[in-house]
Amino acid sequence: MVEQTLDDLDPGEVVIKAKYAAVNYKDARAVSGAGNVVKRYPCVPGVEVSGAVVSSAHPAFRAGDAVTVQGGQEFGIRHDGAYSEYVRVPASWVAQIPEGFDEFDVVALGIGAYTAAFAVEELMRRGITPDHGPIAVTGATGGCSSFAVDILAGLGYEVAASTGKPDAADYLRSIGASEVIGRDAIAAGDKALETQRWAGAIDAVGGAPLDALLRSMKKRGVVCSFGNAAGETFTTSIYPFILRSVSLLGINANHPVATRGTPWKRMARGGDLRPKHLEKICFTIPFDKLQAHCDELMGGGVRGRAVVKIS
Repeated sequence: MVEQTLDDLDPGEVVIKAKYAAVNYKDARAVSGAGNVVKRYPCVPGVEVSGAVVSSAHPAFRAGDAVTVQGGQEFGIRHDGAYSEYVRVPASWVAQIPEGFDEFDVVALGIGAYTAAFAVEELMRRGITPDHGPIAVTGATGGCSSFAVDILAGLGYEVAASTGKPDAADYLRSIGASEVIGRDAIAAGDKALETQRWAGAIDAVGGAPLDALLRSMKKRGVVCSFGNAAGETFTTSIYPFILRSVSLLGINANHPVATRGTPWKRMARGGDLRPKHLEKICFTIPFDKLQAHCDELMGGGVRGRAVVKIS
């Protein structure tokens, strides 16, 4: 941690006094120095923040406005980000906190729940309904996947939560999982095609578990993939695609708030995609515990999604 002044921060028309910031796996990689997340040094990491406008040189925002900055390709990556008491950004990155959200839940849900809701909407758009069969969710104790379990269960789907943490079974059932399975139990063996088990899947880990999902999907099953905790590459065969017509969809939900469309709107209070167990999935940590939390997250020891209380 270092002391800075506003003059040290990157330029922008809007200065925000930060109140809450989220911790994504991407943020933990940035804080811990793993991978090529932060593109220059020094740079303040953190890709999601909420707070109040202190000053604005743009007419769309006034002092005291409750706002959030989330998503995009620069914030917390090439431009100073969320993990700071004050944030300064271009006005085009800033969004008023929408109706149905407040300063806490706009970040507690944030990119994590939006990614899950985006993936669930894709499953629904491809015709995967609850009567088609169970949906597998990998990396189920992580933030995005916990939200996916919750949202799917709230819509009436049977959810099989896959995790490498046997002690997390009670937690996963409490947020809606119908079944909790080990990460090695997605497929029964290592044949090119295994028993058809899953109507759909939401994969947050990549690597070998993604291959196992593809080999055990039902006909015309759909896999939505957005993570790489188990590996950035995977090897599979052509047979799930040509014999069972399985679809593999890439999910990139790193969208600014203003462009999020229906999945985001459906997560507002009263919406059908709003998680029902936010208080079980999300928890707050003080700013001075951020480094230790990121180290724990990188080591696989975290359940749910952390929100940093900055001020």
